[in-house]
Amino acid sequence: MGLLKVTGKLDLTQFWPDGESDADTAKVAVGPNAFKFQEGPGGPFKVTHVFDKAKVKGQGSRPAIDKKNRITIRFQGIDAPELHYQAGPLSKKQKDQLTAAQLQKLKHLNKRYRQLFGETATVKLHEFLGGPRKTIVPCTVTTAVNLPNEVFDTYGRFVGDILVTIAGREIDINLWLVEQGWAFPTFYASMSNEEIETLLAAAAKGRKKKNRTESRLQKVVGQLDKTLLYLGKGAAFNPASDKGPVLMPKIFRRLCTYTVHHAVGAEPGSFHAFLKKSPDGCFLTNEFLSQGTNAAPVHFLSEFVGTDNKITKEPQELVFREKASTLLGPNGQPITKF
Repeated sequence: MGLLKVTGKLDLTQFWPDGESDADTAKVAVGPNAFKFQEGPGGPFKVTHVFDKAKVKGQGSRPAIDKKNRITIRFQGIDAPELHYQAGPLSKKQKDQLTAAQLQKLKHLNKRYRQLFGETATVKLHEFLGGPRKTIVPCTVTTAVNLPNEVFDTYGRFVGDILVTIAGREIDINLWLVEQGWAFPTFYASMSNEEIETLLAAAAKGRKKKNRTESRLQKVVGQLDKTLLYLGKGAAFNPASDKGPVLMPKIFRRLCTYTVHHAVGAEPGSFHAFLKKSPDGCFLTNEFLSQGTNAAPVHFLSEFVGTDNKITKEPQELVFREKASTLLGPNGQPITKF
């Protein structure tokens, strides 16, 4: 397996409340020779420019490196409580079937909702990285891949681990968030057994932390709390009011979309039926680790959320399949090698 390493800088003002970034997504500024690829363990790292002016085509199309020379990082293997999530859009067919009154109601309901601990996780990460004393932190982003097309997810985000040096020690932010109980381990089939097992060990530490995400995980899908709204940039942080039960973030996102669509009549069935309608393919973690992607049986998230809305699996027990993306060069052709 190869290793892609990217050197860059994290601007800490991007994190809430100064900015809008949450605890599992961030932008990293990169220089002209920031990307280096190692074909195999022990081999040399060689500068690669395959991402220059490249685009990621998936759920839409976006540049791999933006106009400000930044890449958007999705922290691999973790999912922090949502700081701001808006329901997914209706299909054209669904929208065409709604009345003017229903569309007006949709506009009113379709706000940016948040989870408890979403603010706290973001603030704690910011404080850990430097607090008010630092605004820019050097970092290295790594991801184990063999091909350029394996680097970005369908939303154009670089999927990797962010490493920083704090008090002379190199810290993997992804692991730190899970160990501290500020994020859930959330696995994808692109991850190796070693990466998953490392995060499982981190999650065991996170579960021992009181009043944090792992210890407050909900076992039943309740009603969406419509009073929990994103407060926006510059809002005051009140840690005492940001504690309480928290859903697996992936289920929370589905609940947001279902709640809004159901309220306006676009999604008439139950939440369980909604999950079955748009299935999230996954593996059981133990089966994935023992049998691999090709042999492990495929399951769906709806299997583990019953008609009574009880959740029978915890985040670390599932490995999700990812939606595909294609990396295209300036000429519009797929990039197939470093």
